[in-house]
Amino acid sequence: MTIRILLALLVLASPAIAAADDSAAPARDRSTRAVRKSGAITVDGHLDDAGWRDVPVASDFWQRSPKEGAPPGHATEFQIAYDDRALYVAVRAHDDQPDAIRRLLHRRDQESSADWVGVMIDSYHDRRTAFGFALNAAGVQRDVLMYDDTSEDGSWDAVWAGASAVDARGWTAEFRIPLGQLRFAEDDQPWGVQVMRFVGRTGEQDMWSPSPRNEPGFVSRFGALEGVRGLRGGRRIELLPYVTGGLGRAPHDAGDPFHDAVDPRIGVGLDAKLGLTSAVTAAVTINPDFGQVEADPSQVNLTANETYFAEKRPFFVEGTEIFQVGLGQGDGPGSTDTLFYSRRIGAAPYGDIDGVYTEVPTGTTIYGAAKISGKTAGGWSFGVLDAVTAEERAAAVDEAGQRRHAVVEPLTNYGLVRLKKDLRAGATTVGAAVTSVTRRLDGTGLEDELHDQAVTGGLQLSHRFRDDTWNLGVRTFGSWVHGSADAITATQTDFRHLYQRPDADHLAVDPTRTSLSGAGVVWDLGKVGGKHWRYGVGGDVRTAGFEANDLGFHGPVDGAVQFAYGSYQDNEPGDDVLSWRVNTNAWVYGNTAPELFGYGGNVNGHVQFTSFWDVFGGVGLDNNMIDAGGTRGGPALRTDPVGHVFGGVSSDGRKRVSFSANFGLHRNWAADDWNSGFEGGLNVQARSNIEVFVGPTFATGATHDQFVEEAVDDAGASHYVFGRIEQNTAALTVRGAWTFTPHLSLQFYAQPFVATGAYRELKQAGATRAAAHDARYLPYRADQLTRMDDVYFVDQDRDGAPEYAFGVPDFDVREVRSTFVLRWEFRPGSSAFVIWSHGQSDSVTDGRFALGRDLAALVRAPSDDVVMVKANYWLGL
Repeated sequence: MTIRILLALLVLASPAIAAADDSAAPARDRSTRAVRKSGAITVDGHLDDAGWRDVPVASDFWQRSPKEGAPPGHATEFQIAYDDRALYVAVRAHDDQPDAIRRLLHRRDQESSADWVGVMIDSYHDRRTAFGFALNAAGVQRDVLMYDDTSEDGSWDAVWAGASAVDARGWTAEFRIPLGQLRFAEDDQPWGVQVMRFVGRTGEQDMWSPSPRNEPGFVSRFGALEGVRGLRGGRRIELLPYVTGGLGRAPHDAGDPFHDAVDPRIGVGLDAKLGLTSAVTAAVTINPDFGQVEADPSQVNLTANETYFAEKRPFFVEGTEIFQVGLGQGDGPGSTDTLFYSRRIGAAPYGDIDGVYTEVPTGTTIYGAAKISGKTAGGWSFGVLDAVTAEERAAAVDEAGQRRHAVVEPLTNYGLVRLKKDLRAGATTVGAAVTSVTRRLDGTGLEDELHDQAVTGGLQLSHRFRDDTWNLGVRTFGSWVHGSADAITATQTDFRHLYQRPDADHLAVDPTRTSLSGAGVVWDLGKVGGKHWRYGVGGDVRTAGFEANDLGFHGPVDGAVQFAYGSYQDNEPGDDVLSWRVNTNAWVYGNTAPELFGYGGNVNGHVQFTSFWDVFGGVGLDNNMIDAGGTRGGPALRTDPVGHVFGGVSSDGRKRVSFSANFGLHRNWAADDWNSGFEGGLNVQARSNIEVFVGPTFATGATHDQFVEEAVDDAGASHYVFGRIEQNTAALTVRGAWTFTPHLSLQFYAQPFVATGAYRELKQAGATRAAAHDARYLPYRADQLTRMDDVYFVDQDRDGAPEYAFGVPDFDVREVRSTFVLRWEFRPGSSAFVIWSHGQSDSVTDGRFALGRDLAALVRAPSDDVVMVKANYWLGL
């Protein structure tokens, strides 16, 4: 885990390399001294100012890779000074080949294989939290916030100044970090500090305070910064007002009373931060603007599960580490589960309206949001977040020309309170969280669809022991939702809960209930340190009534999962291999009845060569037995084993041209199903300031038991319709950046996307738990199905009168999304943007995959275009 943090700062996305023998682990007693500057310091990258003359110099760096513990290939030195307003850091990176120093010019916060130096400050001195600042040899900035010792928040952006310069002795970097960007106790205690260097052409990583890879912890291994005295945080005020203006153009019908061919778009808003103390900060946003946020990737979701999208809006991603309340484990399904999913705030309205012409908001207006976070001298971290979103109304005009309105989203308040306490110098952490959602539903027409109140809570324990080589983690959580009887019945019968399943003896729908509650626990115990071996066990149990999706995110509940894992790694470099590891995982899962649903496992491995190429791969088997939600609320569906093969390769990211390629194959022998996918990426550093990425993806396959819909016949009986789907998906992601200076850049993003699905062998569920998969379904005969337009009519008894119908499920979706952003940071913290976003989309009920035809249709599809100008101005008071 520690390598991910190091690379986040040094900006090289490569796996861990090299580790020394445990017996040779270096001591943790590094110390240096900061002094008040006695002369002027101009941050220009040249370390010749009078203010540096009497500042102590620290050196004696330690090589972390590729040969851990060996002397660094080049010497590195640093100095730290301060005054009442800022911390100053100077770094001298010696290099006997200054012409070989990699000076890549790119946008701020981007990963690259340039030469970098970074400084990390644990100003709380809690050995858990650090503020990181990095400069590359071209003067590009990057910052990162560390929390919980080994976790990172790369979205954190501070306002600071830095500059770099190359000379005959190597290169230098100079930092000015305002004290207002740090959080610290006013007690003159030492701070923690780490200084790191990355040499781009060799991949060497050097650190001032040693941090062996085989030992867990990162911030806890910082050295001590003595001499910081007499600092008082005071009340810090930061204001960031913004203004936007632009035009939007969309397909327009002359009879549409709601939209013009071109619509003006104007916005004004404010972000503000107030330092209540040196360790506590309040942040407020009023009418936030998210105009320059990159679009979510296109995809077609054929499951009943909601798609998770990462948060990209600045207010909700910056410095929110205290607000993270994750419930997930690993990197598979459920890994993104959380009690706080900030994209609920301001999401698309829940309701809709029908009409010939309609006007429905695409998002919910956020009136305002505020958060307060900080840390007390006693080691308590806390965070409070509150947001209010508007009641949204939609309008429609019917065929008679009559206009009507409807509420599609109620006035809503969202809240979150988070507490954490560090014990044993951060080796043990306890915490708690509470979320709440309150909606004003009276008179909206949504009383029977939404909860008027929703509350969740959780407790956590993280405990490292045996010299930090073992870790125990426990998270318990619960939920309570309230609403009308119809709203709670809808929750009980939702796909996540399935109280109505006829074969679930431990569940039953209660149509009189006006509230629902549930709980769960997630735990893991494992060996996380040591030279070679890692292993552990864990589990996840959730009751059927657990519901946190009003402000959180999770999939189906009523589940119990137990798992075990083990791995062996060797990080000692050889002649050809830098590092390698082999992992194995096993799991078993079911529900709380209890009922066994299946079990499985996999074996995978990874190798990094001395050429910095990487190869990984693995095989696995899921012995699936029962899918409780296979019929979306009917009886559970028996399933069959599925085998997996996956792998990939990536080239040396230091080269001007690098690539990666991954593949996956899945096979269900009993049903003759197969699915495969490929994802590639080509990165070209055309010049030191021009970079282009092209990433194609393609997936194809056939699945015999794809759910279509639940159709109800004239007698009220349900028929669960399935089909064999032949699905193809193709996409191409293109990103480009042309960086003129460290503060002026042009970025481009585009993604054309085509997805088709052709359904064959339509059938309805029969004996859903039959051992033979063909016996689980009743195929429709040719004389039972009649297609009219986009509807299938089913004449079950073939008497000439259809008993029920369902929609034609075939699809062909074509989309393209693109964004151009010109960004100019004209002063620290203040920026101007010119943004053009473009979108085209089209869909038909034709499941045949013909890429040429689909791309031609996409070119002809109607387009939406938005051109915006935005400017913000940072004021530090």
